[in-house]
Amino acid sequence: MKNLDSNLCSLFKEARRSRALSQSVVAMEVGCKQSALSMFEQGDPTKLSSEVVEKLAKKFDIDLSAPVEVRPAATVFGVAHSGYCPNRSCPSHARYLVDGKEFFRPNPVETDPVGGKFCAVCGEVLERNCPHCGAKIHPGAVCSVCGQPYVC
Repeated sequence: MKNLDSNLCSLFKEARRSRALSQSVVAMEVGCKQSALSMFEQGDPTKLSSEVVEKLAKKFDIDLSAPVEVRPAATVFGVAHSGYCPNRSCPSHARYLVDGKEFFRPNPVETDPVGGKFCAVCGEVLERNCPHCGAKIHPGAVCSVCGQPYVC
């Protein structure tokens, strides 16, 4: 969405995290790709259409015309489960190429050392299931059920 303050993108990220929602869940609900939502939350307002931004604003009760006050996100740890960070730019991922295609291998030990809800490296809400088919995650970079990469 053009003409949107990039600081407002952080407000959406904060609202999503405060509700402990993953990017893939929110993306499905509002009708966009997880990768586009990630780029939007990182401060690129052009990655989502006006309609999707309005759906997000309604979902999180954010007034698009109000002045932006960005507050740091709270970190809450919960039940121990293995999870991975869906944030493509998180330094916990090992980047590698297969036939010229880029993949990211999540590091669950570095990302989730205590079994929390948030990535210990970047603070993103951890994924516990494949963002494409919903299958339980396993070690590696791609889902063993649908073959899609966990981190796009």
